[in-house]
Amino acid sequence: MTTEYSIIIATKNEEEGIAKVLCFIPKEISKQSEVIIVDSSTDCTPIIAERLGARVIHEPKEGKGRAMKRGVGESIGEVLIFLDGDGTDPPQYIPRLLEKLEGATLVLGCRCKEDFEEDDPWMRNVFRFYAIFVGPLFRIVGLQVSDPLAGFRAIRRGDWDKLDLESDDFRIEVEMDVKALKENFTIDEVEIPHLKRAGGMRKSKLATNPTMWFKIMNVALKYTKDEKIKKKIRDFGNKLKTAVSNR
Repeated sequence: MTTEYSIIIATKNEEEGIAKVLCFIPKEISKQSEVIIVDSSTDCTPIIAERLGARVIHEPKEGKGRAMKRGVGESIGEVLIFLDGDGTDPPQYIPRLLEKLEGATLVLGCRCKEDFEEDDPWMRNVFRFYAIFVGPLFRIVGLQVSDPLAGFRAIRRGDWDKLDLESDDFRIEVEMDVKALKENFTIDEVEIPHLKRAGGMRKSKLATNPTMWFKIMNVALKYTKDEKIKKKIRDFGNKLKTAVSNR
């Protein structure tokens, strides 16, 4: 078996969703891939993943960014594919991301305004509400995609190395976006459905903790050099603080 692709999934207590994710990886992709689970769970996630053929790396320190970087360091594929282990990213769409990657540097699997037959209505409404906040921020930075915080991503190893990512937590995707823009990467997207999250939205920090949005803005500020853009980000942050305080 040749290993052209490395599919890397960072997990923490995703026993409800990980089997669905692994079982829906297309067979033609699996034949050319290694599947790496970087796990910091206390539930049965690693056991399920190993039984389904994934290589599990136990990472004692938590943090999505740390897990992604560890997975890359342990992998050998020329193309890196990242997706979440909670069932919200459809592995069936991996071939579409790879097709887009032929003409791009970074491809995101983005939930958008379009309705899909397999959409979960509640999740669709949640992401439309979320887009009201995240969309304007990233348009200020210059990123024109539907879902800038998408965990479903494809990038060549050499381009990943150019980004020299530092974040150890959920902010790694923001850092990746901003640095990719700085490097003049061609960023493209594939529209994906709004699938139900295993375990419910109560496990989502972005949905349950408004302070996460300000941490995202701070990352955008840290890696953006243009002072005019920084001012626009700060102005947007002040408006968001006002909106949150008036809830």
